[in-house]
Amino acid sequence: MAELNNSSVSTKKSDKIVARIKATKHAGEKSFSQDKNSAEQVINARKAANLELAKKKAKKKAKMAKASRKKNK
Repeated sequence: MAELNNSSVSTKKSDKIVARIKATKHAGEKSFSQDKNSAEQVINARKAANLELAKKKAKKKAKMAKASRKKNK
């Protein structure tokens, strides 16, 4: 049960502000969806795939360089 406001100061404005903040806070929690971040997720997935390919290429290149050094000894 809500407390009674017995103060002598008018708090209508602050009550309105608090109600608006609570409403926006709860609305944000209810309307959250993954649709907003789908483009960002696609970009991140591409970055991960490209990074993986770059790692494979670098590993292969290092292996070839090592073999070349070993052959030239």
